[in-house]
Amino acid sequence: MKLKILVAASALLASGVSIADSYQSEVGAIAVRTDIDGVSSKENAYGISGAYYFDAVKTSNLPLAEAAFLGKNSNAHAQAVRSSWDGEHNNFYELGAEFYIPENFLYVDAGVLRDTGKGYTDNDWYTAVGITPIDGLLVSTKYYHDDGYDANIKAKYVTALGAGEFINVEAEFVDGDDSTYKAIGGDYYFDNSFSVGGKLENVYSDNAYTVRTRKFFTEQFSGELSYTDAPNGNIIMAGASVRF
Repeated sequence: MKLKILVAASALLASGVSIADSYQSEVGAIAVRTDIDGVSSKENAYGISGAYYFDAVKTSNLPLAEAAFLGKNSNAHAQAVRSSWDGEHNNFYELGAEFYIPENFLYVDAGVLRDTGKGYTDNDWYTAVGITPIDGLLVSTKYYHDDGYDANIKAKYVTALGAGEFINVEAEFVDGDDSTYKAIGGDYYFDNSFSVGGKLENVYSDNAYTVRTRKFFTEQFSGELSYTDAPNGNIIMAGASVRF
């Protein structure tokens, strides 16, 4: 089973007034600090990510963090992450595209991966297929070429609660050859710009707990922060993004 976990941290200071109600591109900065129990060295990771939407993403009356998901906006996406620990470096790259086919309620995501480090290079590709049977709900399953197919399912549902408030609920299950991975999480949107949430993950009978928050200072600029308490250490993450 392949489990790829990318976490990161960055900082953003932004102010101003925005009247925009749509965007077509987004670029983010990422970094991470991982503290492993009993190890003096800390692992750091830094990177960038981006997405280009083939049609403008409408944000009016929607939670800004979920606008592209709720609008079923097809896109091309990419990311690059560099991590370092105890003098060793690792580089991870991803390039992909996801498509929503509203007439048939179908969803397809596909991409290529490259992972490089000292003395090794690993290339892979993946594809995911799913359905969007009702507004705000996506159910999908994913296949990695190198590992073959492990039975897995992922679901995400976003809905309005009224008075400008929203909720996001996510769940994932992977039945791999060497372990079973389970996760459930969610976010509460106090308004369209601010959310607080969390996630519970279980693998090898161990639990990891995450608390997280994201704030849009304007419709273009956002910052996020999370803390993960894992069985063998902890991770502090922050991120920032800009839309245009």
